[in-house]
Amino acid sequence: MESQRTAIGTTIAVIIIVAVIVGAVTVVSLTTLKHSTASSTATPTETIAGLVSGNFAEHLLLFASGNVSAIIPQYETNASVTWEQILCLSGIYPVTGTGNLTQLLNIFFGAYGQALVVGNVTRTIVTATIGSVMINSTLGLVGQGLVGNFTSTVSAQDTYRYSTTSSTWLISQETWHFLTFYTKGNVPFCIY
Repeated sequence: MESQRTAIGTTIAVIIIVAVIVGAVTVVSLTTLKHSTASSTATPTETIAGLVSGNFAEHLLLFASGNVSAIIPQYETNASVTWEQILCLSGIYPVTGTGNLTQLLNIFFGAYGQALVVGNVTRTIVTATIGSVMINSTLGLVGQGLVGNFTSTVSAQDTYRYSTTSSTWLISQETWHFLTFYTKGNVPFCIY
């Protein structure tokens, strides 16, 4: 008898976000596409990559919602987030402490993301080991806020680590490099 485990199928979550912006309300729909790999063997690394892909999809969905209190628990308490090339919001933000991620997100959603859509997401799993997964991605942001309407393209890198205390994958390091950021309306400004 073969001692080989056969995977019936692997589900790869792909976010297709359909959004309708009405005033400051964004309606978001999530569609999951399935990719069948019948009769293939799933390695532990492939299984881990699949789990983390789901966490990444959820992370972007929560970001689009602007719900800061739901976003923060997705990070390790000692994690840091780096934003590059976004006006006066560029910097390194720890999850806890002074000048933290909660403050950054509140400023961003207040000024830029009163109605926000995340789309055109591509992602590549760069490394996947038993305890760590790195994902490179690009994504588009379209929003409405105090700066007026805006569009942006972001190149991102997220490193997830498995937390034995919470039994889930959490972000330990995240970098968002804003490749483009265009506004139509008010001139971009800094709010502190």
